[in-house]
Parts: sequence; structure tokens; C-alpha cells
Amino acid sequence: MGGACLRLVVFLVAVAPPHVLAADHVVGGSIWSIPPRADLYSAWASNRTFVAGDNLVFRFETGMYNVVQVGRREYDDCTADDPYRDWSTGPAVVRLDSAAVRYFICTVGNYCSLGVKVYVASQNAP
Repeated sequence: MGGACLRLVVFLVAVAPPHVLAADHVVGGSIWSIPPRADLYSAWASNRTFVAGDNLVFRFETGMYNVVQVGRREYDDCTADDPYRDWSTGPAVVRLDSAAVRYFICTVGNYCSLGVKVYVASQNAP
């Protein structure tokens, strides 16, 4: 009986839909805040693999920070003239629903220019 159960578990894991295997990525590995180094978030993102179906989790205190999804130019300029989406209540969970490059900034004060910004490139699940 044990062998049959093990084979069933292995089979179910192998055919599980991608969203079952989705991962939560806590942005920066901790809280979304002014980092000690301006490149902290880009270094964090460059050391991870993001797959469609995964979630980005931005942990921040409501009213102190926010998360705004912007385009590349706005990311580079730390502006949010034409944002795609924004989250003002923490923690914010952003589902990576497809393979794409996404850019996120904080628009509170000058926090973005102090390094509170990240971009991630997600890929399709294998």
C-alpha cells in the first residue's frame, strides 16, 4: 500500500497545474523600505527566478510606503505619470500572471530615488 500511495503522490505533483507550484517572493527578503544600498532590490531580483503564477509580496506599513507598477521610463525617472496599478495597503501581493518584465516603485516622498524600486522579469513555467 505504501508504494502505491507514493506513486500517486509523485504523479499528482508531476501533473499539478502551475499555480499549485507558485512561489511567494518577499521583495527584498524582508520589508519594502529605504534600503541601506540603492542597488539592494535590483541585486535581490537578479538572484531569483520568477515564473508566471508566482507572487511578489511587498511588506510595508500602510501610510508609510506604497507600491506602484509603472513603465520602464517612469521606473528610470522615479515618476508615476501613467501608472498601471498601485497598492497603498500593505502588505501588497502582486500576482505575476504572465511572462513579462514589470517595474515597481514607491511614490512616497523621494523614496524611489533612495532605492525603493525593483523590476522583475518573469518567465513561463517549464
